[in-house]
Order: sequence, then structure tokens, then C-alpha cells
Amino acid sequence: MNQEQNHPLYSIDRENLNRLLAKKSPLDEDFVDLARLFNRYEGFIGADDLQVDLKKILKLWGLNRDTLNI
Repeated sequence: MNQEQNHPLYSIDRENLNRLLAKKSPLDEDFVDLARLFNRYEGFIGADDLQVDLKKILKLWGLNRDTLNI
């Protein structure tokens, strides 16, 4: 049975994701932040809302995981 975990940086990451969701024209550092958050939560059991928003931001910015990591 998988039990969801709480990430110790959840609240900080939630704020960063809210900021990124509001970005119409992301800057270079925004792409870095998004990639960093993807790496942090990849395979993490929990923080489903963050993981959904990560994918939502990719879509909003017209990216996929491969183009984000270029």
C-alpha cells in the first residue's frame, strides 16, 4: 500500500508554482525553476496538486518535458 508523503518544501514550492502559473512570458530563471520542481517531484508519492500544476504550466507555456530540459 502506497501512502502519500509530505514534502518538507511543499509550502515554498506551492508559492513558486503559483507564481509560475501567473507568468505569461516566462524568463530564463522561470524555466530553471520549473525544471527543478519537475526533478524534485518526479516519482514522489504525494503532492499531487503540485504535480498537476507542473504539467499545467508546461501546457500553458507550450512546452513538453523534452523541450523544457534543452
